[in-house]
Amino acid sequence: MSAEPQDRTFTNVADGDARVGFQAQEVHIEGGYHVSDDDPPERQFEVGLRYLEISAPTEARELIEKAIARGYQNSRAYFYLALALLSGRTLQSLTDQELAQLAHLRRGATQRSEDPWARGINAVGSLLDSLPQTTAETPDPAAIGVVVKEFESLNPPLQESILNHLEVFLAGPHQDWTWQRTFAAARRDRTANDRAERVWKFFQPKPIPPRPVSPPPIRTDAADFLRASGGSALLLVTGLWVVYCAWAHSWLRSAGYLTVLLGAVVVVVRAGFMIKLAQHRRRVARQRLTFTPQRAPTQSDRFASAMDSLFDRYFRRYLPQGMARETWLAETAGIQQYLRNELVDLYREQAVDAKRVAWLVRFLASDVKQRWLSGELKADPENSSVPPSTRIAFGTAVFALVITGPLLLWQALVEAPITTAIATAGVVAGARLAVRGWHATLLEHHRYQDDLGRVLRDYEDRCVAYDRWVRKLESKPTDAAMAHWLDCDRKILIQDTLRHYRLSAQDVIAHAFIEAPVPGCKRARVSRGPWRYSRYKLLLFLLTKDGVRQVTVTLNFETMELGDQQRLTYQYNSVVAAHVVDARNGEKRLSLTLTNNPRDELTITGEWPGMPELGDDDRIASQVSLDASGLEHTLHVLEGIAAEGKEWITHENRRERAGLQRLVAAMEG
Repeated sequence: MSAEPQDRTFTNVADGDARVGFQAQEVHIEGGYHVSDDDPPERQFEVGLRYLEISAPTEARELIEKAIARGYQNSRAYFYLALALLSGRTLQSLTDQELAQLAHLRRGATQRSEDPWARGINAVGSLLDSLPQTTAETPDPAAIGVVVKEFESLNPPLQESILNHLEVFLAGPHQDWTWQRTFAAARRDRTANDRAERVWKFFQPKPIPPRPVSPPPIRTDAADFLRASGGSALLLVTGLWVVYCAWAHSWLRSAGYLTVLLGAVVVVVRAGFMIKLAQHRRRVARQRLTFTPQRAPTQSDRFASAMDSLFDRYFRRYLPQGMARETWLAETAGIQQYLRNELVDLYREQAVDAKRVAWLVRFLASDVKQRWLSGELKADPENSSVPPSTRIAFGTAVFALVITGPLLLWQALVEAPITTAIATAGVVAGARLAVRGWHATLLEHHRYQDDLGRVLRDYEDRCVAYDRWVRKLESKPTDAAMAHWLDCDRKILIQDTLRHYRLSAQDVIAHAFIEAPVPGCKRARVSRGPWRYSRYKLLLFLLTKDGVRQVTVTLNFETMELGDQQRLTYQYNSVVAAHVVDARNGEKRLSLTLTNNPRDELTITGEWPGMPELGDDDRIASQVSLDASGLEHTLHVLEGIAAEGKEWITHENRRERAGLQRLVAAMEG
């Protein structure tokens, strides 16, 4: 799964009048549910099955029906179509056409009793047939036992699928044997497959690869070239005139002076440049630590501002042990700013999300810390040291130059004082210009080569860090795994609530959930998949004959920790109103009003003013998120209680029996 430049959906949870969002926590990751009408029916079925695995039956029904209509007709497809038709729904909500589909599937399954998938369809039919026993005052144990025996004869994967998708129908006596299995499986699977070590990876964006940094170009201009070439020419011409005059006076003596002088000049130039180059390298290294460029404020630059936040966060996190954080930030302010500007220049195009570069900022902060601890950060570069022999040679050559230079000049002055004096001035001027010009040019070339070597080494280190991070993210969980873990968390909450209230499974007439993201949490999704959140607000409603038990809890999905629970128990007639706003933009807002209690309002999902317009992929994700949350069933229950009070139980049983009669009629037809 990887990041993909897509339009974004902005979702929020709010109590009361609050309107809050994710504060730039959106993460888009690709893969999973892409399918088109031109794909083969096998592909359409597999994607539909994936939707069913994450409890998004609406999309599953649509795709599985398309696959069957295009020729993918087998018992496996029929079994999952039956589950998709029933998942999260009640019989009364099924249309006549859907009841006819179920009847057709059951008739076909009875003719293939040896097929394991057909046996699964028959088991589903038997569960539906036993529904009257779940509401009877004295259920028939023998009838329940027949259903249990048939169910237990199925393969374990089929049993698990039926339990997951037919929760609504497994009420009353069925709950004693089904919930025991379900809770045990939830305890087992909640931490399975290294959840604690993997779940955080789902919220990580696809990292963007490192990019090579281009070192600053060689900064020499025409003036440097003119100084170097002009000064050298002037030095050569005037120097030859001085030598000519000295040679004319005494060639033998001048030859000796000239030999020593030329040797001293070569040593002085070479050794002096090496000393100057070492000083230059040390100065450049220190400048990186105290880098203070002039730059405009970045508040209007979203990427640059995000990079500021990332650098501040990771440099605050990665600091040497025992060092005060503010001291560390002050000591590394220069290198931090230098690296920040480097990355901003590298990645500052509109399509790049700063979170995709976070891995690199984290690596750089850690690398700076390690180099600080090793002493490398403040140490002089390895190529900036000057051997003692070079300094000795430089000093000796300067001494020889000071002695032989005036002696040779005296020979020339004796021969031609005026022209030698003029030539000497030219030698001095030419030497100064040549030294300045060649000094600037050669130092800049060496600086460029040093920078080129450094950026290549940095690039190699970043590539290694990138590969290491990509390998770490390879075990990112699938969307189906995230859905299963969340379902396990929900079942654990149900079990804990039953224990707290000392209720048995069959005491629960119905249960319903509302799940919503906590403000400021992280979120991620696969393309065309539901949003997954790092923190949820879960509301559980347990309906018993004595009233409603409502539990509100915050779930840290990454650590599996359930926060402090808020429990509320009330009678059915205490529900004054359950008002649901179903806006065109996909927003669902629930307002539940109880007697002697303030109105509890939750904005579960949707968008809010000022957010970008939704794209097609976002609209699909919003629809799938609502479908996978089971919100429609929850709203059906709460609206029914608000309208009918305790009589809702009786009316709901009557409506379900009427739905079962419609199914039987469809079978007989």
